[in-house]
Amino acid sequence: MTVVIGASRLGAAIASMSSMDGIYTSIIDINEESFRKLDSGYSGYTVCGNAEDTNVLKKAHIDEARECVIATSNDNTNILLACLITGLYKVPYVIVRLRDERKAALLSDPRIKVISTAMLSLQAYKSIKSIEE
Repeated sequence: MTVVIGASRLGAAIASMSSMDGIYTSIIDINEESFRKLDSGYSGYTVCGNAEDTNVLKKAHIDEARECVIATSNDNTNILLACLITGLYKVPYVIVRLRDERKAALLSDPRIKVISTAMLSLQAYKSIKSIEE
């Protein structure tokens, strides 16, 4: 079971990919319109609501999740949700998207892994440069 929080382009793409891979998936977003970003083949659940509300998390089956991806557009919200989920639930993997990777220092639980836009861009740059050389 994968729970994705935030139907951003990244969140919708991950939820769509997980669903197409046959993984039971749910995605949460506060804005119903955001679910339009999901691929037409998405067969998981959509939950409209604020993921800071534990009732919303329960509707998304957070209790059954083996993975939670947090990809809202706000770093502070993502950090808060990562702390909330690791504090209240036994989700083995929590992946958090941060635009400012310096904020990763606030996340000390070993279950939490950070995806940073700057870090991924730098890795892509290095990969491109190594091909050119």
